Amino acid sequence: MKKVYFAGKFNLINDKSLSLEERLVNDFRSILLGDSYLLTYAKDNLKLNENYIYMGPFYCEQASNGDFTSTDCNVVLENEYKAVIDSDIYVVVFGDSFSVGSIVELNWALENNKEIVIIYKEEKLKYTIKSEYWFAIANALKRSNNVKLYKYSDDFEITQILNEVLK
Repeated sequence: MKKVYFAGKFNLINDKSLSLEERLVNDFRSILLGDSYLLTYAKDNLKLNENYIYMGPFYCEQASNGDFTSTDCNVVLENEYKAVIDSDIYVVVFGDSFSVGSIVELNWALENNKEIVIIYKEEKLKYTIKSEYWFAIANALKRSNNVKLYKYSDDFEITQILNEVLK
């Protein structure tokens, strides 16, 4: 089975009265996993289907002492670096919310010659790559022949694209 890492800003419903699992219900990763609880806390061997295993990220990463944290920067950095390095495929969704972490992770994937899938929200820009992330996308295309690009216009299309890519 191939291991896939899914980068991109978490899509949280902005209602603090909801549980974390409820706030993550619309995130594309929750939809792919079939349960937002599975995205909430780090765990191993999450099957997406018969061919792919979910490698991360998780909203709450697991610390070395077994606790869950999303506030210890070093724990998050180490866990996400390891997950990107251990993955076969790196998928990033560049949408409305800017994600510095996704840019860093994309560079880790490039440095380690991963198969890369970039899904970006198409915008009206003067550049040939119609995304606020055009610079990172152009850099990835220049540095690797293992990059596939997909455009989307609404969030529903993200899971459609991913279901097609992960067949």
